[in-house]
Amino acid sequence: MTNFAVGILVARSVSVPDFGAYALAFSAYCFILGISRALATEPFAVRFVIAEPEQLHRARAAVAGVALLTGIAFLALAMMMSQMLPQEYRSLAVCLGAVLPGLLVQDSVRQILFAAGRGRSAFNNDLLWAVLMVPAFAGVFLSGSASSATLILAWGAAATLAAVVGCFQCRVVPGIGLIKSWLNSQRGLWAPFLVEGAAINGAQQVVFFAIGAFVGLSAVGEMKLALVLLGPVNVLVQGLGVVAVPEAARAIAAGRSRFLRVTSVFSLAVAFGALLWGLTVTLLPGSWGAALVGQGWLTASALVLPMFLVQVFNGAKTGAAVGLRGMGAASRSMWTRISTSSLVVVISVAGAAIAGVQGAAWGLVVAAALSTVLWYLQFKNVYSQYPFTTDKPELSRHLAERSQPREVAVPDE
Repeated sequence: MTNFAVGILVARSVSVPDFGAYALAFSAYCFILGISRALATEPFAVRFVIAEPEQLHRARAAVAGVALLTGIAFLALAMMMSQMLPQEYRSLAVCLGAVLPGLLVQDSVRQILFAAGRGRSAFNNDLLWAVLMVPAFAGVFLSGSASSATLILAWGAAATLAAVVGCFQCRVVPGIGLIKSWLNSQRGLWAPFLVEGAAINGAQQVVFFAIGAFVGLSAVGEMKLALVLLGPVNVLVQGLGVVAVPEAARAIAAGRSRFLRVTSVFSLAVAFGALLWGLTVTLLPGSWGAALVGQGWLTASALVLPMFLVQVFNGAKTGAAVGLRGMGAASRSMWTRISTSSLVVVISVAGAAIAGVQGAAWGLVVAAALSTVLWYLQFKNVYSQYPFTTDKPELSRHLAERSQPREVAVPDE
C-alpha cells in the first residue's frame, strides 16, 4: 500500500517524462530486489521453514548479510553509472543507490519474520516504515525540493530505519563473514533462482526501455501511470508472495491434496482480485483518475484494459510458480521462467515497434496468456512425479537432493 501511495505522490508531483524516469529507477530497484531474494531469502524459505531451531540463527544472519552486501555492491555500481547518465538523472541514480542497502535488509528481515510464522511482527515493521515516511516526505515538500530523486531518498531512508528495528526484532546481525559459506551451501537453489529472477525482471527492463526507445519516456510514464492505479493488485501479490513459498513447503509436509489446495488458492486469489480491481479501474470516471495521478491519466487510461488482463493471467499462474519452488524444482522453474520471459520480450517489443505503446501492452497480454499455459504444463509434470511424504526428515532430505548443484546446468526437460 505504501508503494501504491508513493507512486501516486510522485505522479502528482512531477512531469510525465520525469515520472517515466522514476518508473525506470523503480524497475531497477525491483530487479536488484529480485537478485537479493534469489541469493538469500528464497533459498531460506525453501530450506529452513521446516529446519530445526538450532540451524536458524546462522542462516538468518547469513541472509541479512547477503542482503546488505548486495545493496552495497549496487550502491557502488549506481555511483559509477550515474556519471554516464544525462545530468538531470544523475541525482536519481545516486539517491536510489544510497538507500539500496537499507531497502534490501528491510526486505530480508520481513521475509525472515514471515518464514518464522511471525506475520504480526513483519506487519509492525512495515507499519513502522509507513509511519516514518510521513515526516520524511513532509521534510521534502516543506523544503521545496520535491522531485523523483528526493522522494525516493525519503522513501528509502524510512526503510533503512525500519531495517535497523527489524534486525532487533529478528535478533540478528547481518553476517558478512557467513556469506561465502551460505552461497556455497545453497548454490543448488540460488543459482537457478538468480537466473529466474534476472529473466523476469530483465524482461521487464527490456520492455520498458524498448518502449522508451520506440515511443519515448512519456509512453513509459503512461504505462506506469496505468500500473499505479492497478497497484492494489500488487498489494495482494506481494502479500501472498511473502508467505507463498514457506506455506507451500509446509503444505508439502501435510500431503498431496493439501499442497494442491494451497497452490490453487494462491492462483484463484490473485487472478480474481486482479479481475475485480481491473474492472473497477476500467469503470472509473476519467476525472477521478486525473484527480489521483494528474492529467497524464487522460492518455494512460487507454492502457488499463490490457494491463489488468496481464495481471489476471499472471495471477492465474501464481500457484504453478509457487508450487514448483515449494517442491524444490529450481531448475525446471528457471527454464520455464527463461522461456516465458523470452516470450514477453519478443512479443511486447515487436508490438511496440509496430503499434507503439498500445501494441506493447497487448503484446504483454498475449505473452502472459501463453506463459500461464507453459507454467501449468511444467507444474503438472513435476507434481505427478513428486514423492509426497509427511515424514519431516525424509522431506528435508528430498529437498536437499532436488537442489544439488548438478541440477543447475541440466534442464529437467
